[in-house]
Amino acid sequence: MQENHVWSRRKFSKAVISAQLLLATGVLSFTVSCETKEKLNNSEPLNKSQQAILKIAMDAIIPESDKMPAASKVGGLDYISDILTELPDIKGLFESLLQKIDATSIKKYDSQFVRLNSEERIHLLQEFEQTENGLFNVLKSFVYESYYLNPIIWERIGYESYPTGTAGPTMEPFDTASLARVQTLPPSYKKI
Repeated sequence: MQENHVWSRRKFSKAVISAQLLLATGVLSFTVSCETKEKLNNSEPLNKSQQAILKIAMDAIIPESDKMPAASKVGGLDYISDILTELPDIKGLFESLLQKIDATSIKKYDSQFVRLNSEERIHLLQEFEQTENGLFNVLKSFVYESYYLNPIIWERIGYESYPTGTAGPTMEPFDTASLARVQTLPPSYKKI
């Protein structure tokens, strides 16, 4: 069962600022869309090919391990799709990003990104990080956000959420005995 991701003002601001920074720095330029969420309701913000590239890239950035699921296994693709549905103006950013990943794959390996083996995908994304750092950082940031804002992951890493305005966790009292050895050492700085 997929989580319904509710946008906070903070998440909204982060997405908008990311897109604005990319546009301001010239890393990306595209025609701003006037589409609204209602116009997008009849279709996915990314086509099936783009979704496949994004899913594979997400799982290369956060792969499955013995104890942790891959990024796409906990709803990462849905999370980013929700963002693109809510903010259609940044849809062009992701389209450009995914197109560049696939074009780089075709140029380097003469094959689409989705057809590469795992090692080739990782190598290509590492190269993409070097040559298209701004776009790669957008992808990485959204993948990390989709993963680490997920309550399923919070539970697995032992994170407890304490909303703003609550007391939060209580800290254990500091044990000054742990400083005893350091306090006996001579100063490691020069007095001037």
